[in-house]
Formats: sequence, C-alpha cells, structure tokens
Amino acid sequence: MLKRVTAAKIPYETRLGNRVRAVSAFVLLLCIVTLALFLRFDGRERSLAYELLCFQFPFLGEFGEPGEENESPSENDLIVIEHADIDPGVGEDIIIKLKKINLPKQAGVNLSGPEPRVLIYHTHATEAYRQTEECVYVESSKWRTLDKEKSVVAVGERLAEILSEQYGINVIHDTTNHEQGESGSTSYDRSLKTMKQYKERYPSIIMFIDVHRDSGSSTEDVVIVDGKRVARMMFVVGTGEGATGTGFNDMPDFESNFSLAKQITEQLLKVSPNLMRDIRVKTGRYNQHMSNQCLLIEVGHNYNSLSEALAAMDYFAAAIANYGGSGAARIAENEDSLPVNSNPEQNNPGMHNEDDGDNPEENPDDNQIPLPLIP
Repeated sequence: MLKRVTAAKIPYETRLGNRVRAVSAFVLLLCIVTLALFLRFDGRERSLAYELLCFQFPFLGEFGEPGEENESPSENDLIVIEHADIDPGVGEDIIIKLKKINLPKQAGVNLSGPEPRVLIYHTHATEAYRQTEECVYVESSKWRTLDKEKSVVAVGERLAEILSEQYGINVIHDTTNHEQGESGSTSYDRSLKTMKQYKERYPSIIMFIDVHRDSGSSTEDVVIVDGKRVARMMFVVGTGEGATGTGFNDMPDFESNFSLAKQITEQLLKVSPNLMRDIRVKTGRYNQHMSNQCLLIEVGHNYNSLSEALAAMDYFAAAIANYGGSGAARIAENEDSLPVNSNPEQNNPGMHNEDDGDNPEENPDDNQIPLPLIP
C-alpha cells in the first residue's frame, strides 16, 4: 500500500519575502535600462556611466553607440572618393563636396596660344634625389642641393621642355630658390610672391605647377614603363582650412584643383596602374588660391634617382597636353595618345609626405623678384 508523502509547508513569510525580492530586482533592472537609454539618447558622447553599465550588463551594448542612428546611409555616404587620401583634419563639409566631384567631369582648359599659359616653379627648389654615378652633387643639407641640374629644378626643366617642344604649349619655368629669403616668412610666402609677379606680367597664365619630390625609404618604389624605371607621382590638394581650422583670407578653389588632379591621375593610371599614388588632400593652402588650375606634384622621393624622376615627365607632360585641349589636343587628341605601359610591373608604396606647410597669415612684401624674359 502506497503512502502519501506530503511536501514541507513553506511559511507565508518566506514566500512573501521571495516575491518582494523578485519585484525589487525587476524594478532595479527597469531603472538601469531607463538610465542607459537616457545616457544614450541625451545627445552627448558616450559617458563613463554608460560604459560601466554596459560592463555590468553586456546586453545594453546592443543598443549601439550614443547618438548612433539606425538610418539608411545618405546619398553622400554611398559615394566613394576614388584616388584620394584625405587627412584627418579635413572637414566633413569639404569631404562631401569632394565626393560630388566624382560625378560629372569638368571640361579641360585651352593651353594653346602665343602667350604664356603655364608657370612651372619650385617652392622647395633644393629637394634632391639619391646620388648615383650619373648624379653626384654637393649637399646643402640632407637630401638637398643648390645644384639646379641635380635637384627638382632639373625635373621642372624637363617638363617645360616637353610641353614646349613636343606639345607647343607656351611655358615659363621659374628656378628661384624660395627656401632662402627674408626671415619671418616661409618658402610658400616667397613662392607666392613669384606667382603674383608672373600673373601680373602675364595675365594669360592659366595653370600653375609646383614641382616637388616626396620623402621615402625604398629604391625599388618605381614602376617599369616601356622598359624604363619611372618614379611614381602624387598630387597634393590644399583645402585652405589651415591647421587650426581658422582658414586663410583668400581660400583656394579646392574643388576645381581636385578635379584637375583627379582627371590627370586617372589618365596616368591608364599608362600604369601603379604610376600614381592617391591624391593627398590636406588642410593647407599651398598657394593654390592663385588659380582654379593649380597643381602641386610630388615626383618620386629622395630614394628615387634623378633619372627615374626625369622619365616620369614624359607621361605627366602628355597628360597635361591631353587636358589642355585645342592646340595641344592636335598632338594629344585623346587618352589613347598617351604612352602605354608595355611592362606593368607594380610595387607597393611606402612613402610619407614631406613639407613645411604654409602660413595662414598673409605676409605682404613688395620686394620684386627678377623674372626671366620670355622669348
């Protein structure tokens, strides 16, 4: 015969206490969730309190970052800026404008005619390349020389020769050393005076090209085009925001300058996929307010040889002529007329930018720099 087993009776006080504790735990949890939601949606950055709550209660992290919107990306967010390396200090409004430049391409300019159309100059005229048997020079400082036949001035001269002799573009090449001058001003202050003087004397000048060389660490950072070792190139575009964000009195037309750099970059990438580095967008101005057709180009770096930098000018000049239209277009009518890479060897980039920036404060000086006569 089975016996009934009776469970021990739980006292009423114990059952009541369990219920009170359960309700208290629920109320506490509700308060924590409410506080977390308040900290998340109060419009401030994620606070230490919210971090501690998420540490104690990991499920709260599923709400996401404070202020994070669960919305579909806007049209601007869906546009990718190709061939651009944008510095962290560049403002969001600037980036949005640069994104839109990827849509319709702007037309080129007319570089034909008897009057000067292009000014080539050097803000850092003493920048030099790796010394070789064919290129030996006396250093004025590390990786620099006053010998204009062994520095970036020689690269600018090669560019001027090709544009003039092969493409019929009227070019001025200024070889002034802007790294030397009155105290209290920068190289960019001094090169700005040179640009202004040429523009005043020759209002026909449309395009300004500041030729530099970058800094790097590899002798193998080249591309092989038509069997030749060619230095890689990069454009720098200044937004004019300045390092402090206060900007300059005269701001550059960075959108037009970026469009110009982008179009030439895309042309040269058809010569070799690794010939051009991404366009560097920085907060400086680099005197690019002087025209809406300003280029600052880094031709190779200090571990490249001068011959590699000179070889790059064949392709850069052809792209300029192609962009120049009209008289120049009779020689370079379309992108197919550019030299083509018959041996596309690629190397990974490993370079960093070297420049001293420019001063957001104007430094007027009426001292005139002698200008070479145009034949």
